[in-house]
Amino acid sequence: VFEAAPAYFQIVGGVAPGPAEAQSLFTALPPGKGYDDKFVWGFYSGAAMIGCADVIRGYPTPDKAVIGVLLLAEPWQRRGLGRAFATLVEQAIAGWSTIAQLRIGVALANSRALGFWQRMGYVETGEVKLSDPGQVSVAVLEKPLQRTLRA
Repeated sequence: VFEAAPAYFQIVGGVAPGPAEAQSLFTALPPGKGYDDKFVWGFYSGAAMIGCADVIRGYPTPDKAVIGVLLLAEPWQRRGLGRAFATLVEQAIAGWSTIAQLRIGVALANSRALGFWQRMGYVETGEVKLSDPGQVSVAVLEKPLQRTLRA
């Protein structure tokens, strides 16, 4: 998926994705978190993985979950599948009773992604951070987690 989304990596890091990018998705953890709080999901069309998501439960506070990455391969973008995938990820997170808020960082240079997350109901918090590597400015957005009542 990373190799099939080079435009994303150009925007957030200035270079094409390298072989270590996918490995980093599986191993990178924020301070104080373990692998029991890290979830990596694939989004498939038949047998082909066309998207991936990385979520950390209980970060940066116990009541939040941060979506570190939600990415579709470029040929699958702009078809409504990103919205469907993000909705599935949010539904999975809704199963975690301690989570009340969703959080994501979006590179300010990635205006298309910023608009996508805003249409998904995320609101800028006013926090702007620098990413590693590349030192790209990243806006932090949050959204209350919606849980649906089941009959």
